[in-house]
Amino acid sequence: MTAKSKKTAYFFAGLLVSAVLIWILFRKIDMGELLAALKEANYLWLIPNILLIMATMYQRAYRWRFMIAPIKYVTFPHLIAATCIGFMANNVLPFRLGEFVRAYSLASQDKGVTKSASLATIFVERMVFDLVALLLIFGAVVSFSASLRSHIQDNMIVATKLAIAIALIGLTSMILLALKANQISDLLSRYLFFLPARANEFIRNVILKFSEGLQFLRDFKAVSWVSAQTMLIWILMGISNYFVFKAFGFDIPLDASFVLLVVVSVLILAPSTPGYLGVYHAGVVLSLRVYGVTDEHALSCALVLHAAQYIVITLMGFYFLKKVHLTLKDLESAADGV
Repeated sequence: MTAKSKKTAYFFAGLLVSAVLIWILFRKIDMGELLAALKEANYLWLIPNILLIMATMYQRAYRWRFMIAPIKYVTFPHLIAATCIGFMANNVLPFRLGEFVRAYSLASQDKGVTKSASLATIFVERMVFDLVALLLIFGAVVSFSASLRSHIQDNMIVATKLAIAIALIGLTSMILLALKANQISDLLSRYLFFLPARANEFIRNVILKFSEGLQFLRDFKAVSWVSAQTMLIWILMGISNYFVFKAFGFDIPLDASFVLLVVVSVLILAPSTPGYLGVYHAGVVLSLRVYGVTDEHALSCALVLHAAQYIVITLMGFYFLKKVHLTLKDLESAADGV
């Protein structure tokens, strides 16, 4: 299967998953009750929700600054622009290429940072730090929420602990790569002796370029600071959800916001349309069922939660896209090259 056919298959798989989930979510819904819930909501509570969404975008850019600093000093305007453009790309472009777009955007603004090094920082940020933070938050909620523990099985708690251990092993591996890039690339060359010299050299160069983006992992203070920033980002995101609960008058504890945060973050990894249609809403409904919220009220909340994040992040992305003199066509061209 060619790369193009794989992309096409993924695109249609995403459409199918979103369509099926939307059908499942709406097929037994009392539309009158759903519309009444939307009508009766107090949308003034969206103001702090939106402000926190915007704050987390700036916080992400601020965190990225510490990760990219060993490579080159990058001004904050370049970082916030690339961050918002990347997240916007996930909302409007297919194939979940927002991270590649983010790296492309930063490289186009600052020629001193290669796309490979930028992608390395993004990979560690999203697949290690963010993952560990989410799992730790879920573990803390499970530990302190008796109501939640009564709804989940012991094997789920064990699986969460196992996932935390795997994520920490991943972080340790990235630290080793940052510290011993040359040795690791030499070791791989020995084990891949059967490959042509050209292919072996290519792999070595990829490892070395990738390791450039991991230099901040050599500094314990930088790792600690990035970890603290990561926890702050996800705590703010969890609290932002709670304000939407207040808008709909839900009498549920704060821990529900963080359960929703974790469940949605896991489900949006599944193939779907740009903007995570269906998978996002399913995550909200499944999370709120645990707390006794009816599907009609949960789905109405999901629609507003998703719309607030989608609109705010997309508008911020397009604002910075124009500001840095890029176009959506530029991003699509960059994505096509992946």
